[in-house]
Amino acid sequence: MTRAPSAASSVPVGEEQQVPGWQSPRAAIHRVQHDSLLRNSLFIMSTTVVNSAFGYLFWLLAARLFPAPVVGLTAGLIAASTILVLLASLGVGGTLIQSLPEARMAARWSLTFWAGMATAVVICAAITGATLVLLPLLANELAVLRSSAYLTVFAVGTVAMTAGTILDHAFLAERSAGSMLVRNSVVAVGKVLMILVFTLLAGANALSMLGAWAVAAVVGLGLGLGLLVRRASLLRPPRPSALAHSARGLRTHLAGQQLIGVGGALLPYVLSLLVTVRLSSSDNAYFYTTWMLAGIFLIIAPAVSLSLFAEGANDPRDLRVKARSALAIIGVILVPGAMAVLATGGILLSAFGTAYEHHAIGLLQIVLLASFPDAITNVYVAVLRVRGRLITAAGLNLGMGAGTVGLSWAFLPTLGISAVGWAFLAMQLSGCLFVIFDLLRRAASASTAEGASQGKTI
Repeated sequence: MTRAPSAASSVPVGEEQQVPGWQSPRAAIHRVQHDSLLRNSLFIMSTTVVNSAFGYLFWLLAARLFPAPVVGLTAGLIAASTILVLLASLGVGGTLIQSLPEARMAARWSLTFWAGMATAVVICAAITGATLVLLPLLANELAVLRSSAYLTVFAVGTVAMTAGTILDHAFLAERSAGSMLVRNSVVAVGKVLMILVFTLLAGANALSMLGAWAVAAVVGLGLGLGLLVRRASLLRPPRPSALAHSARGLRTHLAGQQLIGVGGALLPYVLSLLVTVRLSSSDNAYFYTTWMLAGIFLIIAPAVSLSLFAEGANDPRDLRVKARSALAIIGVILVPGAMAVLATGGILLSAFGTAYEHHAIGLLQIVLLASFPDAITNVYVAVLRVRGRLITAAGLNLGMGAGTVGLSWAFLPTLGISAVGWAFLAMQLSGCLFVIFDLLRRAASASTAEGASQGKTI
């Protein structure tokens, strides 16, 4: 039994370059409909925007309905859960994007998917168990996790979020990011609705907030499974022995994909902690708010690059053409938006207070400038992933991340929060230099190999 091809896979190679461009709204709509790289990039960005918008509404309601200590405790628990989800799912998710397109039969596709899901859930359960033991030892406030109610809700929500993230990566592998957008929209809206329901039923306590988050995650997981069954003819989970054998087969890609994902995903959390330690919590407020504002543009390149990775994994032909198309898509969205924020950044920051504009305008401008070399490094990491050069991609991501942290640590006391922006810009430019060096090196190697081949022929 063959697996039905996705709608995107029915588009002939190179059709993205044949459809009309951006000359008119009708032409733009036509391109979105026929260019799966562009379409899925927009869906991925929309998912991030929806999660951010309803996340803001969730915490705004929490601030109005709950005392500050309750909000702070729940925010800490959800932040800890988010880190666990990233650690458990990023490597498996990238591995599925790389491996699922190779599975042409429904049975093999389902086996690969369930093996990835089982791997992520087992990893999540293990590190969640360790976290539930360690967190109460770190702070008295976190001792609530010793209670069976808090422990259960935290564990269920974390596992559900992890499994939902794996579903999202399966949608990406199918180049069906629209399903990811639908699933995440339901989770985002569900959190807002559930916090109102739980507050009415259980009162204004941390368990109500945590319960609203966990229930929304479980609902989103169920919806995602339903969408995937309809999309990819997903079969029921196989026998444990077959599942374990298939999971072992994923290990060849897992470590590299994990390092690639963690290298970028954890950076904002580390930098925020760094600013607090080296400067103060007030400086971190200025930093975090500004980084999130600039982050609207920092999501563009990763979204398009993730779509490029999925496109290349499904069909690696014309990868250079697709990479150039990805850079063009990023430029069309990034350039006008960044220019507008550079011109109005002071006004935007002053909405949070005059102190924010005074302390953070420099950081905002620097990070926006860094978003341009960041686009190049993100696209090149996607190209490296498609070509199976996972160690190189991981080294590039981790190197830039470690360099940003190291330079920030060194210069925060003298430059203030702008040090993070300068460090980020410096490492992204260094990453671009590596991209140029690597391209030249590979071109020279290809030329040498071609010359040797011709010499043997003669």
